[in-house]
Amino acid sequence: MEKVSLTYFVDFVLRSGTPKLTGVREYKERKDELSTDFYRPIREGIVGMHRRGECESVLDAVVAAQTDEKRRRIYPQVVAGYRRFLASGDKRWFEPPRGAMKLGDLEINLNPEVGFVIDKKPHLVKLYFRQEPLAARRSAVALALLTSGLSRLYPNHVITMLDVPRAKLVAAKDAPNPRLDVLLRGEAAAFSTIYEAL
Repeated sequence: MEKVSLTYFVDFVLRSGTPKLTGVREYKERKDELSTDFYRPIREGIVGMHRRGECESVLDAVVAAQTDEKRRRIYPQVVAGYRRFLASGDKRWFEPPRGAMKLGDLEINLNPEVGFVIDKKPHLVKLYFRQEPLAARRSAVALALLTSGLSRLYPNHVITMLDVPRAKLVAAKDAPNPRLDVLLRGEAAAFSTIYEAL
């Protein structure tokens, strides 16, 4: 089985009942379709802007280049939120490390998109773009996975998630919840079992 994206696995964990089956089937059938990642152009625009040291106005060009009406409607809110976040204090960008973690037979891709030095501490930032606010359950699961997979290699880094449209940065708790780790291992086993059975 190929690596599963962090976002896709978190979506799986937060579903209950038969939607889990549907989610794994959709992943298996469409895992190579790049068009299913609605926020990919704006995510790549943000990362590219930082890598090239460009001005935030390049994000307006990303919005203008969209032909999909829904993206043209939603992306400006994302860009506005990201600008608010950048303006909220001094931040120095750095290329974030990437990794993966194994949970049984399942390998989850850990890819914080951006890194910032904030208050002299390096922060690894996973971007969240969706219109609905970042729920505490979603951030708890995503941050637990990122912390488990990255904090041993990068112990001095703060693991965070940014609710981009609302410019809200959420940091992982210092002590991971061991019960959540057990749950995530069970969910990974369920994902692998369903994947093999479909």
